[in-house]
Amino acid sequence: MRLVLGIDAGGTSSRAALHTLTGDRVGHGISGGGNPVTLSPDTAHANLTEAIRQALGHLDPSMVLSCCAGLAGTPELTSATVRRALAHCGLTPAPTATTSIGDIPVITVGDVVTAFAAGTCEPSGSILISGTGAIAAKITNRRQAATADGYGWLLGDDGSAFWLGRAAARATLDALTQATHFQAHPPAPRPFRETTPSDTPTDALQSAPDRRPGSGPDALQDQGLVGSVLRRLVPGGLHGDPVAEVVTAVHERPPLALAELAPLVSAAAAAGDPTATAIVAEAARRLAATLTTVHEPGRPAVLSGSVLTAEGPIRQAVRDLLPDAVTAGDAAGAAAWLAARPLLNQHESRARHPRFVNPETCPTA
Repeated sequence: MRLVLGIDAGGTSSRAALHTLTGDRVGHGISGGGNPVTLSPDTAHANLTEAIRQALGHLDPSMVLSCCAGLAGTPELTSATVRRALAHCGLTPAPTATTSIGDIPVITVGDVVTAFAAGTCEPSGSILISGTGAIAAKITNRRQAATADGYGWLLGDDGSAFWLGRAAARATLDALTQATHFQAHPPAPRPFRETTPSDTPTDALQSAPDRRPGSGPDALQDQGLVGSVLRRLVPGGLHGDPVAEVVTAVHERPPLALAELAPLVSAAAAAGDPTATAIVAEAARRLAATLTTVHEPGRPAVLSGSVLTAEGPIRQAVRDLLPDAVTAGDAAGAAAWLAARPLLNQHESRARHPRFVNPETCPTA
């Protein structure tokens, strides 16, 4: 059996996929992040080694003919870490200049390239990625040619999970501020004209207190998006100054932890919460604008990243704005397809692409 190995070395997780040349997946592994910049070289090496070992299982490493790795972070450092992990698993990466018997060629590309290949077999187009961060890239002949956004949480990443979480936290603070102000300064009694049973108004104006339910901060804990955010950030409930409690809860955690609130936005929007619906619409508008910056009409556009590949209102809102875009499949499988391409003719490469990137939906040969 002749096999190819694909690796998706991301910042938070690493995946390895082992496929036959016909595209059938025979092994799959997942572990922690494989970016030696955001982690450490030793941690990234250990995570990549574990993912590769899981994919190989009990199969003989000598059956692997080629490997392709999609790399996040600094390509040179990540490439060295991948080669070290391959060697640790019994796979001998070929030196860049020469190849000996038993060595396997290792193709390294940016992770945006493998993400693009997970959606199309075409060599050029564009990709929009929204996960913890967000970036769009123009791909030319399977190389990254230009980017938009991807500036990180402090300067950009519009429409990312972090952006969604930050918007949810800010909306929660706004609601708490309004509720706290209302509680401290209730509106003046409202006059109303009482009517008799015969609908004849009396001359007396009487006053009645505002009977609007759920006016205080405590009541917000059971209301839509704001309530779900409060339960996540302040699980013990509000006790003192509610705004200060939420601000403290956010600042006590790393900034990117706000991305954990993104699923709450999706769930609340799906339930019809107007605040969450507005956040989703704005996120979709910003993501579509980011892609438009690098997209060439007539070329394929691919949607990737956890925010855009998970079923839900955000993905649907983006697809409504970008109706021709396709959703990416398995990036590790796409890397395996890139490893197999030099071993296949053009027709075989295009025809077998779906098997590599959508192994769950494509039957084995």
